[in-house]
Amino acid sequence: MQTKQRPIILMRPGAANERLAERLEKSGLKTWRWPAFTILPPDDPQRVKERLADLSQFDMVMLASPTAVAAIASYVTTWPSHITLATVGSGTARAIRAAWGEDTPVLYPEGDTIDSGSEKLFELLKQRGFPRRVLVVRGQVGREWLREQLIAHGTDVEVLPAYQRAPLELPSSEIIKLQTALFGPSPIIYITSTDSVGVLLHAVKTVNGADEWLQNGFVLTIHPRPKAMLEEVGFKHVVLVPTKDIEVQKAIQHLLFVR
Repeated sequence: MQTKQRPIILMRPGAANERLAERLEKSGLKTWRWPAFTILPPDDPQRVKERLADLSQFDMVMLASPTAVAAIASYVTTWPSHITLATVGSGTARAIRAAWGEDTPVLYPEGDTIDSGSEKLFELLKQRGFPRRVLVVRGQVGREWLREQLIAHGTDVEVLPAYQRAPLELPSSEIIKLQTALFGPSPIIYITSTDSVGVLLHAVKTVNGADEWLQNGFVLTIHPRPKAMLEEVGFKHVVLVPTKDIEVQKAIQHLLFVR
């Protein structure tokens, strides 16, 4: 008798989630596409366009995520070489180079996922010297820690909200699929941010037993911060993985055979 495949729940927002799902499905795996957030245009797209038309007053632009890169890439076709690009990790650095060329200089904490994040970027800036004026491109809501630290060290920081995020709401078809899955093996979940943890638990709250089923599954994440939150709210098997899709795929394929 063939063993039923663990459900594979992918929660990355945007095109990156679709790309990973297609990769896994080409290898014969079935996936549940539950992006934690749907990416929407900003409240004021004209402001985004106008601000990006002239970046001369900034000596650094920080992009918070691959979604931030995608949100502004159509406005800036060639990156100005005199303005430093910075980001918090290798995943966004790859997105930057995909948008503006492999030779685009990017300042970011290199290494494994444990070496990434706002705190690590701050340490890099501390060693390098803090910039005079920075534009931070992010969503309508974002983590404030790095902005506050830069301001405390004399940097003039402007935040440009380039997109909004609408949290996951499961349609009835996915609710029915979830209710049926509760009688089978626990899932493998790929989740990439602390915000997504709360979104997941909220999305399934109307289904009895769903939270326990999820918490007994295997969760892959890319940074110690969401890992700590997942463990705090009761997830029992949380694993850190590198950000590259091939590494995530390897980890998922390995966990399919873990009982």
